Amino acid sequence: MKFREALELLRDTGNDPILLKGRQPGKEVLCAPTLVGRVITSTFEAASGEALGWIGVDAIQSGPVDSVFNNFGGEDRLWFGPEGSQFGLHFTNKEQTFSHYRVQHGMSSQAYNIAQVSPGNDFVVMKASIQLQNLAGTQFDIEVERTARIVDYCPYTVGIPGPVEFVGFQTENLVINRNRLPIRGETGLLCCWTPGQHPSRPRSVVVIPFRAGPSNQLGEPIREDYFVDLCPGGRFPAERWWIGNDHALMRADNQCRVKVGLGPKRAKNRLGSIDLETFELTIHDFDLYPEIPYVAPYWRELSPSELMEGEAISVYIDGPEEGGGEARSFYELETLSPAMPLNPGEGFVHRNRVFHIRGSRSAIDAIARRFLRTDFAEIANTFMDPT
Repeated sequence: MKFREALELLRDTGNDPILLKGRQPGKEVLCAPTLVGRVITSTFEAASGEALGWIGVDAIQSGPVDSVFNNFGGEDRLWFGPEGSQFGLHFTNKEQTFSHYRVQHGMSSQAYNIAQVSPGNDFVVMKASIQLQNLAGTQFDIEVERTARIVDYCPYTVGIPGPVEFVGFQTENLVINRNRLPIRGETGLLCCWTPGQHPSRPRSVVVIPFRAGPSNQLGEPIREDYFVDLCPGGRFPAERWWIGNDHALMRADNQCRVKVGLGPKRAKNRLGSIDLETFELTIHDFDLYPEIPYVAPYWRELSPSELMEGEAISVYIDGPEEGGGEARSFYELETLSPAMPLNPGEGFVHRNRVFHIRGSRSAIDAIARRFLRTDFAEIANTFMDPT
């Protein structure tokens, strides 16, 4: 999809877009406050360029009518966790299965108000008052101030030889507890959750760097708790992923559905994906606090000790459903905040950044080796994919 077409789609459906521009010519970012404050997509070449994010065209054209989840797409949307557990936000019944999965209004259909657009159109501030309820019946009243900003710098391209360019943005998500009661562990905590949807292609590969070390101190490198719920047959085929000493690789071609996560002691503050065909690299990075507990999102009732052993990073790759439903052509790179035990009036900020980088194979290889611990040759050898 062309960036121009994405812009026209928003305008034609009454979703007044905000177009962010930075100092670099052609590098633009498209935001949709009325579509739950999303950053929809970005591009390298303005109107004539490709839209780099996955866009849910059908959902945008239909409007917010889906009772389960309005999948408008977007490279950065703000959700809240935990997804599952006895304090989960995304289920209507203690039996945590797809038949009881629901995304609440504040995450699926609520419009944000535009509070400010900078004179140079390099950032927009969007606000919303959101009400949520967890599976235990706890009510949350929160105020969200979400700032999306195009960035004119990229730490991943500094000092890299050869032709290389980037487009990137940051969201800064301030969450304030507006309830008269504190948000407490006994009745369920919240966290910020910022999934970004990207188009899958036949040679797309997700790369997850992690901290090396013993599992008894840092936890398992890649948590597989979601396999039983999301993978057909409850297992992810061994030939579709690989775990090394300090990074993991996963095919992201939509041939098999899967979700995995990393705990905060294992995670680094970034994850990414590489397209072996186009030599394009996508990196999400975020503020990571391994000293603070993270809420667990798994689709079952959890023990008290498990509730605070959650994820800082997760990856979802869409694929065929067990009943034969077709896969949608996207994967998600997701970052999460720590648990937010907020007193009345207290707030927390979660920052998420997205960078798209393209250039020569040697330049992308150098960036991938430095920041993601892999390169084209390793990926091709792992998956027997000639480059």
